Amino acid sequence: MIGGVIPVLYSYYGKSGALDLDAHVRQIDWVIPHGAAGVTLLGLASEGASLTQDERKSVIGRAAQHLSPDAALLVTTRADDDLHEIARIALESRKDVGLIVQIGADPAPSIAQIRKISADPSLASSVTLGLQLAPGLIDTAFSAASLQTLPDIVQRVSFLKAEYNSIELCAHLEMIGKKFDLLIGRNGQNFIDYLRIGATGVIPGPEMTAPLFSILSDWNAGRRDAAVARYGTVAAYIDFAMQDLDTVIDVGRAVTARALGLDPGSRRRPSGREGLSFDGAIDFWFSRWREFAPG
Repeated sequence: MIGGVIPVLYSYYGKSGALDLDAHVRQIDWVIPHGAAGVTLLGLASEGASLTQDERKSVIGRAAQHLSPDAALLVTTRADDDLHEIARIALESRKDVGLIVQIGADPAPSIAQIRKISADPSLASSVTLGLQLAPGLIDTAFSAASLQTLPDIVQRVSFLKAEYNSIELCAHLEMIGKKFDLLIGRNGQNFIDYLRIGATGVIPGPEMTAPLFSILSDWNAGRRDAAVARYGTVAAYIDFAMQDLDTVIDVGRAVTARALGLDPGSRRRPSGREGLSFDGAIDFWFSRWREFAPG
């Protein structure tokens, strides 16, 4: 089963604009002792779409080398990625990897990639395949309901990273009739509702690892009231994800940088929020985060 808290690592850059791979290592070393079951690379919050193919490969290689063999490694893929190549880069340093296939406006390239990697017996036992389903968050109309016309994909896919209405998602999954490991994104937004429909884990920003680990632990131990109460303490911070993806990235990477003493620098594709007003907002969100962060 794929589950637990598997945070997506933020991207940081040096003054020259080069990707800072050491910052990825620092984040790995921070989240694992705070309850992370592994890490996720190159997701939406990591600015994966703004990285070059060489940068993406370097992130995968460095993380695969550094991460403990018993920790999960998930990699979000783009339509222009070669899934074979991504898998083999990770498998040079570890025995398994999970690929989160991001389904875009045209699902055909990603579906073809899944079929191609499924036909390779050398990867069958070491590559776990999942889908990112985020209609409304990214340019796609592909949802769990779309899988009803793709029985071979349903058979091969083991998990879903789903980022849309939990009630709608539950209905879609019931129509399919297969139980997937269900991971939730966007910092655990509406996490309790997703847990009620059987979520096995969550993919937040690194700064949310410890608090969401506590919520998930309480829920899995049958302490449902405690889990709901814990979620209430972090909901104000999580709710900023309701605004837009840029807000999630801007706030999360800034809070994480302050917590780790990293230079946040600028994003590869800035949202335009830098400046005194943005710094003031981060001061506020950092103080809120410290209310529930581990000491």
